[in-house]
Amino acid sequence: MERARIKDSYTISEISRLFGIGIDSLRYYERLGVIAPTRAANGYRIYGLNDLYRLAAIKELRSLGLGMEAIKRYLEHQDIAGTKALLVDEERLIEEQIVALKLQQEAIERRRDRIAAAEGGCFGSVEVLSFPIRRCVRISGHVERDEEMDLLISRLHRRYENQLPLLGSLTVGAFFDCEALAQGRANVFESVFFIVEDESVPSDFELPAGDYLTVRYRGSYAQDARFLAELARARNQRGMCEDAAPFEIYEIDNRDTACEEEFITRVEIYLQAEPAALG
Repeated sequence: MERARIKDSYTISEISRLFGIGIDSLRYYERLGVIAPTRAANGYRIYGLNDLYRLAAIKELRSLGLGMEAIKRYLEHQDIAGTKALLVDEERLIEEQIVALKLQQEAIERRRDRIAAAEGGCFGSVEVLSFPIRRCVRISGHVERDEEMDLLISRLHRRYENQLPLLGSLTVGAFFDCEALAQGRANVFESVFFIVEDESVPSDFELPAGDYLTVRYRGSYAQDARFLAELARARNQRGMCEDAAPFEIYEIDNRDTACEEEFITRVEIYLQAEPAALG
């Protein structure tokens, strides 16, 4: 087997390939004073074995999330005390990464459970379902197109991105625009909301506990008008008031599939709402 030959000096292109570090980053490290390549007669940078050692240390510490200023301080004053302190920092960063990875794992599990739950149950039949209080965060905005809905959802998630899990694991819903419904337009919405399960996240409003008229359907959102009409008839048969604003929950949507026929939507109306109870 041919043994790799260790040279005494390397060009910036060779160093970039050897360590998988971009040339711009290597120049940045040089400006910080972390590495100090010499110059050949033609002006090209030449990296020695000491630079290789420093770059190996930088790459390892950067992979843990340590900032360049902290790495520079360590390399400039490298001793046992500094190494011990660095190990404490490394351990803390690794523990933070473990926590973050566990949170991501939990979000993946919630998303998998959400999809599995959505695929079960009945479709097309009006049912009365009981729900506990559902804490929510909401953003208002006039929505008539799917692209506008996606934009509003993204804005709401950015507003709480440091508090909420990944978007794919969230339960997303939208309130219909009641004025548009009165005009026979079922494809207009006035706000988007997320159901918040984490008690530490403050909520904007609550969907009250109680009974809801619900219907679930597969496929295109163009079916909203049909199923809203079915819910309205069922509500009138029960002699309930019309104060509650209808909304829909996206059990499976374009976060999960690009096939519209695989979408699953649940439309709901609160049966015991008082005026403005959901607003």
